[in-house]
Amino acid sequence: MNFYQSFEDIFPEVLGNRTPKLAIFLNLIEPRCGGVLIIGKKGTGKSLMLNCFKKILKISNLPFVEIPIGVTEETLIGGINIEKTIEKGSRVFEEGILDRAKEGFVLIDDINLLPDEYLSLIFKKAENFNLVATLNSEEGVLSPHFLDRFGMCAVTEDLKDLSNKQKLLKLYENNYQFEDSFLEKYESAVRKIERLKVLKEKVRVEEFIWDKISETVLKEFVFSHRAEIFLFYASLAYAAFKGEFSLKENHVDEVSHLVLLHRKREIEKQKVSEEKQKEEKKEDKEDRQDLKPSGERKEHKKENFSQKEKQKEKNRSESSEESSQIEMSFPCSSKEEIFGVGEVFKVKRMIFEKDKTIRSTTGRRTKSKTRLKGGRFLRSVMFSKDKDIDLFGTIRSAAPFQVLRGRKNKLIIYKEDFRYKEKERKISHVVSFVVDGSGSMGVQKRMEAVKGAILSLLMDCYQKRDKVSMIMFRKNQAEVVLPPTSSSDLAYKKLKDLPTGGKTPLSLGLLEAYKLIKKSHLKHPDTRIILIVLSDGKANQAIKSGEDPILEVKRICSEIGKLSYVDSVVIDCELKNNFLKMDLAKELAKWLSGKYFLLEDLKAENLVNLIDQIKTEHLESLERF
Repeated sequence: MNFYQSFEDIFPEVLGNRTPKLAIFLNLIEPRCGGVLIIGKKGTGKSLMLNCFKKILKISNLPFVEIPIGVTEETLIGGINIEKTIEKGSRVFEEGILDRAKEGFVLIDDINLLPDEYLSLIFKKAENFNLVATLNSEEGVLSPHFLDRFGMCAVTEDLKDLSNKQKLLKLYENNYQFEDSFLEKYESAVRKIERLKVLKEKVRVEEFIWDKISETVLKEFVFSHRAEIFLFYASLAYAAFKGEFSLKENHVDEVSHLVLLHRKREIEKQKVSEEKQKEEKKEDKEDRQDLKPSGERKEHKKENFSQKEKQKEKNRSESSEESSQIEMSFPCSSKEEIFGVGEVFKVKRMIFEKDKTIRSTTGRRTKSKTRLKGGRFLRSVMFSKDKDIDLFGTIRSAAPFQVLRGRKNKLIIYKEDFRYKEKERKISHVVSFVVDGSGSMGVQKRMEAVKGAILSLLMDCYQKRDKVSMIMFRKNQAEVVLPPTSSSDLAYKKLKDLPTGGKTPLSLGLLEAYKLIKKSHLKHPDTRIILIVLSDGKANQAIKSGEDPILEVKRICSEIGKLSYVDSVVIDCELKNNFLKMDLAKELAKWLSGKYFLLEDLKAENLVNLIDQIKTEHLESLERF
């Protein structure tokens, strides 16, 4: 029954990509697998695979619908049928796209382009259908909440093999007709799926499998119960796919990548591994002490006591060494140094939540409701300041009352029937950089990397049509080195000449940013502001003498956090390979209620590298069978 060796027969137009094919195939065998999210770079066959899947659904006579990117809310969940409502004189409702997909499949290409509110509507009804979608890893991501709703996730692979590239070219050499191609192979696959569905009902599930599934999920630090449920059904379908009559542990292992890939929590994994290492070190020390004889342990205590006495004397003579160590963690040298600009890179996309403010600005960063004529239509509303009439919505609201109003030929529309368009379009921001110029940024030329990151962010701001401003804090002062401007050249000139050295008056820098933000908001109330703080968070200089610098920072952060029109981002510039690391920037992000990034995590290529790493893991797991 197992036909994995001839797996090219499934979606023969798509070369390679066995993992996404397997994920889709398992969902056809067992619909309770929860759907598939296919992730990959552009040109790797994601959309083609979706079209091939559509062809197999047509042959199988399974219900399915496609959701276009320009879909409206009423098209999704249903609304009033205008023609029947006018004829009947009362509201007649018609079902939406999602209702037509009951016990079938919903297909979405480039799901990351759909608004979050539409995704919420789709996932609310997801229990009635299976969702198969594609996502371009280079353009955007979904929130973890939406990712968890997918049963499986698979990554497409690049065609690097020369023979596969030649096969692809030969496929399109003649007049290639997609709908009529490889029909025999598709019909054969449908027959095999029907046989595997019957076999699936005969697969035995032993008691130990439940423990195996729970252990597998917990081992990857996944705490979603959906993962366990989807992993069970995926393992069941895979057992049938392999022609087995009992569910085995290796079946769980082979499909765990598909179910857990998009749910893994690497941060938790790192924390636990660090804690384990610390515990192991402590245990090793205790074991070494226990292995010593009692006489040696007493001598060891005496040696420790004498060493402490000697250490006091050494402290006086070695004070210079200690001060140099302190400078490594909190350098406050008054010596100034100007570092060059480090490596420039493509910045990872930062996604900010939409607010309810209606704006008149344009740009390329964040979606917002707009009162301008252009923009994407969202919904009909009863009241609007711009008075942009929604003709279809107006007719729909007037339709149920035509009989009562005595309509003969023309529609009778009253003032209260008018509906207006609510639209959205992308807007620009004012991005305010708060840069740490203290001596700690000069350690191992860290300021070079920071300047490279700022220049990369400035380039991103230029592309998104944002205005930028820059505040630098060091020694006993904080100054606005660049007021809000659209000139990227001016920003670069100011950036490359920024000096480094002195103490860290972080609270003063944040206070100056707070003043600048309030001033910008008074001038342009519609403007949305992004505050980007680049620092290691090691504040050692207060505004008021005698105050705790950290508590002062916390108070100012709480005031900034109250501003609804400000989105805060903290970029941690601390060296994490140093044993003196303190992770204060992470606390700073919490106080600001903002996003937190390590300096190295800003690179967009890191996300692509992660996808490549996941792809390699997939291929290695497939080689085992």
